[in-house]
Amino acid sequence: MRKLAPFIMALCLLALALPAWADSMTPLDIGFSRITGNSSLGDQVNLNVNISQLDANTLQFTFSNLSGIESVVSEIYFQDLNGLLTRYQILNDQNTGNVVFQEGASPGSLPGGQSISFSTSYAMGAENPSPKYGINPNETLAFTVQLSQGVGVATLVESLQSGALRIGAHVQSIDGGTSDSYVSGGGAEAAPEPGTMALMGSGLLAGWLVRRKRGRKGGKGSPA
Repeated sequence: MRKLAPFIMALCLLALALPAWADSMTPLDIGFSRITGNSSLGDQVNLNVNISQLDANTLQFTFSNLSGIESVVSEIYFQDLNGLLTRYQILNDQNTGNVVFQEGASPGSLPGGQSISFSTSYAMGAENPSPKYGINPNETLAFTVQLSQGVGVATLVESLQSGALRIGAHVQSIDGGTSDSYVSGGGAEAAPEPGTMALMGSGLLAGWLVRRKRGRKGGKGSPA
């Protein structure tokens, strides 16, 4: 057992040396569902948000309009019931197309959101005129957010899955006419975290070494 001590100590040091890995995630994509029924073509609107991690506390959201019909995302709303996110920063220099957004939206709450008890905690909207500066098909909007103190990405993913954290979008000019509202849902599946896999691997290795050592001792004491 004494011979195993250096190996176990090395594995413990490796685990302690992985703080940046211990709370990280691979990028994930989130789709949207329509919550209003104003447009006969509203179900053809296809929205997506990609969430990637820039550092331990900073996430980048990339909002894409993947629709095959005319449509423009004019406002984006966040429901953050547990205060997970703070310090929203719109990255207009990283947008594609003519997209330009700013903090604040009109209306201030997601249209139709009361039907699903959507509570707006933060909103952003396209500069006027929104048909020009909103998110048209094949265009994207980029922004970053900070995780609140003590909040990890695992909690973020859980909140996306449970609905405590939701993203709403108001889409105008659908096929040149009406508007509808959409809310995030589905697709928030986290890949195994590198830190978690490393810690699991070190635990399995330590267990294997212990069993191997015991097996050798047992072999020495058995008759030929």
